[in-house]
Amino acid sequence: MRIGIVVTQAEQGGVQVFLSQFMIWLKSQNHEVAVFAGSDGWLAERCHEAGIPFILLKHLKRNISPIHDLLAVQELKSELQKFKPDAIHLNSTKTGVIGSISGRLAHIPRIVYRIGGWVFLEELPTWKKVFYKYTEIWTARFKDVIICVHPGDVEAAKTFGIKPKLQLISVPNGIDLPAFESNLLPRNEARRTLALDSSFIFGTIANFYKPKNLPQYIEACSIVAKQIPSARFVIVGDGEERAIIEETIQTHHLKENVILIGARSDADRLYRAFDAFVLPSSKEGMSWALLRAMASGLPCIATDVGAARWMLQEDAGLVVSTKNTIELAEAMSRLADDVTFRNKLGQNAKEAVRNRFPLQHTLEGNASTLLD
Repeated sequence: MRIGIVVTQAEQGGVQVFLSQFMIWLKSQNHEVAVFAGSDGWLAERCHEAGIPFILLKHLKRNISPIHDLLAVQELKSELQKFKPDAIHLNSTKTGVIGSISGRLAHIPRIVYRIGGWVFLEELPTWKKVFYKYTEIWTARFKDVIICVHPGDVEAAKTFGIKPKLQLISVPNGIDLPAFESNLLPRNEARRTLALDSSFIFGTIANFYKPKNLPQYIEACSIVAKQIPSARFVIVGDGEERAIIEETIQTHHLKENVILIGARSDADRLYRAFDAFVLPSSKEGMSWALLRAMASGLPCIATDVGAARWMLQEDAGLVVSTKNTIELAEAMSRLADDVTFRNKLGQNAKEAVRNRFPLQHTLEGNASTLLD
C-alpha cells in the first residue's frame, strides 16, 4: 500500500518520535510511505536517513490562520494527488481538520485520524472550546477511523457526538522496552552529561508551553525546597513560556534549586539522571514523557489529566489533583523521604510498561486501521 503520514510539526517530540518508528516499521512491511509536515527539522532528518519522502507544506501552521488554513487544504490536496496514497494517517488537531478535508477532496480511499488528546478539553476561552468541539464533530464525517490513545478520550468522543464513518477505537502509546533501556545512559553518566551533583533530583521533560503548567510547578518546588533545601528540580526543554518560567524562578528565589537544561535531542537517554519524575501538566493525552519515565523505572507523580490515572493505576505512581500546588508538593516530599516507597512505585511503573504498553501493539494497532 501507499501510505501518507501527515503531522503539523516536525520538531522532535513524543508524536514525532512515534511517527519515525511507525514509518520505518511500515516500510519494513513493504509499504510505500511518505511524510507530509508543516515544518522541517528532526522528523525530516529521520525521513532522509530512512529513505522516506518528506514533503514540506509551507501553509500548514500550528496556530489558527484562516488564510493559511485554506491554502493548506489546497496545498495538501495537491500533494496527495501527486503521491496517490491508499490511506492517510493524520496526527494533531490541525491535520485532523485540514487533512481530512484535503483527503476527501483528493478522493483518498481511507482516512485515519490519530488524536493525542482533545483540544476542547483544555483550559481555553469558552469560544475556543466550542470552536474546536464543533470542528471535531463536523470533520469526523470525513474520517473513516479515529484512534484515541486512551479509553477516556474514546468516551469523551462518544459523549460529544464525534462519530467517524467506520470506527472509534483506543490504541495506547507504547515503548520497545529492551531497546529503550539499552539506550539509557547509566545514572552517573547521565548526571555528568547534565552537570548534576549527588542531590535528590526531581526531573521533568517538557516543552515550555502553557498546558505543561510549569510556572505553577515551580511554586510547588518552592514549598519542597523549604523542606529539603538540597533538592534540585531539573527541567529539560524550552519554548514560548521560558521568560515566564525564569521570572517565576526569580520570584521564588530558586535560582540554585531549579535547573533549566534547555532542549536536548538526547533527552530520551537521560531519565536515569533523576530520582523521581514529575508531570505537572494541566492538559495531556497519553504523555510520552511519563511513559518513558515509567519505562526507566522511575517513581512518578502526575497530575490527574488525560491518561495519567489510567497509566499509573495499581500503584504504578502517584496522581494528584490538577493545579493543586500543596498536594503536588506533599507528594514530592513523600517520594523524597521514603526510598522503599520510591522503589516500589518505580518497579510497578516499569512492569506496567512491559505488560500494558509494548510498542509492537501500538504499531500493529495503528497499521490495522490503515490496512483493513
